[in-house]
Parts: sequence; structure tokens; C-alpha cells
Amino acid sequence: MVTKTARTRQPTREMQRRCRRKRRAKMVRRLLYAAAVLLVSGAVAIVLYGGSPLHASAEPQPVAAPADTPAQAEQTAQPAAPGQYVVAIDPGHGGINPNIGAEDWGSEADGVRESDVTLCTAQLLCEKLAADDRFAPLLTADGSTYLKPSERAAAAKAAGADLLLSIHLNSDASAATNGLECYAAPPALAANAESVRFGRLVTAAFRDQLGLTLRGWDGVRYLYFDANNARVVAESSDTTVRSDPTFTVLEDCGCPAVLVEEGFITNASDRAALCTDSACEQAAELYYQCIIDFFEYAYGKGAMRSILMGKQGT
Repeated sequence: MVTKTARTRQPTREMQRRCRRKRRAKMVRRLLYAAAVLLVSGAVAIVLYGGSPLHASAEPQPVAAPADTPAQAEQTAQPAAPGQYVVAIDPGHGGINPNIGAEDWGSEADGVRESDVTLCTAQLLCEKLAADDRFAPLLTADGSTYLKPSERAAAAKAAGADLLLSIHLNSDASAATNGLECYAAPPALAANAESVRFGRLVTAAFRDQLGLTLRGWDGVRYLYFDANNARVVAESSDTTVRSDPTFTVLEDCGCPAVLVEEGFITNASDRAALCTDSACEQAAELYYQCIIDFFEYAYGKGAMRSILMGKQGT
């Protein structure tokens, strides 16, 4: 008889293996690309100079990113082509945090780690966006290197992100606490209205398709840090402009942004709905559809590309 623990841990190990396979595949592709560049450069040098490649021009050649800096490789993706929206996908936690001298996996319950779930969901979402030529996804981190929220936000801003989605899971001392809450850029930020609009698309989709409970008024909330660095939560119906800071990744990315606490990893029902391979795939699909709806509402169905091209040409 399979125990409950065995059922919940197995998907997590599979997610870890899947993510490792993807990172290894990326590393192999980069090494093959670097080798190809060196071979071509050498051949050209021999043809032009009749001798060793050492006599070739000193013109710098493109090389693959070093294998020990995969997170930087994710952040320095190719620029978006004309007509594409840059969507920054930020998987919560991951990597060795030097401040604690250990891996930052976020919350954990019943053998399931938050960072495994968020990375798996984020990678699946990026694959969907990359297959859609309307979008240029940017994965802010790949779990191998610890990156501060300010670094993740800076990567999104540098890439000219049109939208940022930060994916997390919640936790609580009580296993009964459950539900999704989506923190949007607050009223003090110019991106507030669009952030709330995207947040409401997400909360409605996860409520209707996954049956998750929404916390608060409609699931979309604001979070502030007061003078004592204590967290203060307000509902999205509260339009008060406050000077208190919010999550750094929302405040510094320079675009509409939300941080989604998909559910409570410490709640068995939320964990079952969110923390398996199939659940990550379903969540990624819901995010993908919400992103499409977000841009189509702003620019009209079928008109995203032409309007964005006009915007980039100005």
C-alpha cells in the first residue's frame, strides 16, 4: 500500500530530476554552440591566412556563458524581436543563500519544497511563452544560483519587461490555513491599475479551474512593510497611497507586476492541487492564458503585434 508521504514526495523528486535534466541540456547546447563557433572561426582563419587560427583577426567572437553561471545566462537572453512582449517569470527562492549558508528552498511540507514547485511551474510557463511568437519570456533565475529580489527586478527592468510574474507558495503553522493571494504593485506605483487587472485574471482562473479558495476580498491584495519591518496587508479595494515599501521585486521592476502566493504548502488540499508535475503543468497553462488575456484586453484581440510594433518604432 502506498502511503500518503510516498505519494507526495515522489512528484517532488521527479520535479527535481526534470529541472536538473533541463539545466544539463541547456549546458550541453551552450558548449556545443561554443565549440561550433571555435571550429568555424578556426576554419575561416586558415582559409584567409593560410596558417594557424592564432593569426586570425582579434575581433571578439560570441561564446557560450560559463557553465557555472546559468542564472546569468537566463537573465541575458536574446532581445525581444519587434512585435514581442517581454514577460519576466520569477520563480520564488532557489540557490545557496550566503546569508544563511544553505539552500534557499522557501517553505517545505511533507517533503515538498517551494523552490522545486515554483521553478517547475516557471520553466513550463516559459516554454509555452517561447513557443508563442508574440512573447519573449525571461526567466529571472533557474534555481542554481541565489539571486536577491533586487537582482531579479533589475534583470526584468534591463530587459524592458512589459509584465512580471513572481511565483511563490505560502506556509502557516496551522495545516488548516489555505487559499491563494496575489500581491499586486500598490497604488503608489504607476503600474498599479494594470497589476491589479492581471492579478484578478490570475485569481479568477485559479479559483474557477483549480478550485482554490481566494483569501481576502477578491484574492488580490497589497503588502507593505511598516517602520518596524512588520508586514501589513491591505485589500485591493483600499486605494490609499502609502509611502511604506512593498515587495522589492514588484517595486523595482518598472512594469505591471504581481507576486502570487498560489496556496499553502502546509495545507494538504492546496499541496495536492499545486505540487505535482501535472499540477505545475496546469498552473503554467492558466498563467499562459491569463497573460494572453491581459495583453489582448489592452490592445484588442489579434492586434497585439501591430500595436506593439508601432510602440517600439516611436
